[in-house]
Amino acid sequence: MTATVNRLLVSLLVLCCVAATSRAQGTLQTLSLTGGYSLPVGKFASENFNDPEAGLAGSGYFGQLTYERRFWPRLGFRASGSLNINNTNPDPVIEQYSALLPNKDTYSWQTDAATWQLGSVMLGPIGYIDFARWQLEGHVVGGMIFAKSPSLTVAGTSSTGTNPVDARVSSGQTSAFGFGAGGSLRVPLARRLYFQLSADWIAARAELKDVPTYAKIGAFPAIEMLRTEKRFVGVVNVGAGLAVAF
Repeated sequence: MTATVNRLLVSLLVLCCVAATSRAQGTLQTLSLTGGYSLPVGKFASENFNDPEAGLAGSGYFGQLTYERRFWPRLGFRASGSLNINNTNPDPVIEQYSALLPNKDTYSWQTDAATWQLGSVMLGPIGYIDFARWQLEGHVVGGMIFAKSPSLTVAGTSSTGTNPVDARVSSGQTSAFGFGAGGSLRVPLARRLYFQLSADWIAARAELKDVPTYAKIGAFPAIEMLRTEKRFVGVVNVGAGLAVAF
């Protein structure tokens, strides 16, 4: 996670420098900060019995900093950096092992799950529609996505005292080229200050390499593997914030 945050901080610093340079040239620009609800999409969000990490992603929250520069009345350029932190849902792993147990109703489960993160640095064109001082914008973007899958430990204990379950999925990190699209509505609050409602979709096909997994049921031998898989990971972000035009 530290590497992901460092990449995002460097990228956001570059965005601020670009904004300062463009302001000196007298062009119309907007800097906005938004945050809100994050909902996962893709393989992390859909359960699959053969994949212990499928379905692990839950909802969460996000923050996003965006810089825009308008070149023509209805067309401009957008650069953004975002970070999503989402909860982890252990139920798919519990269901996977419950199906292998002869007396699954006698089990109680304890879990220890970390969050999963998705960061992005995206660039692309943006279009505008103005209604007096109200503003509607839409954009299509591409760039780098940095993903960290969650670590998860599941322990199952039966009231009969037989066949305890111990399962672990380790965290994995990856980066990949991603894409996205979205839009926002801006309502004026003051001369250059706007309230903003936004919605964005960001996704990538990312490869997680050599992710360790461990599973043991009762006296049966433990199963340990290194998993390498490509996954379609993404988020839908819906939020609100403030935008400053200058």
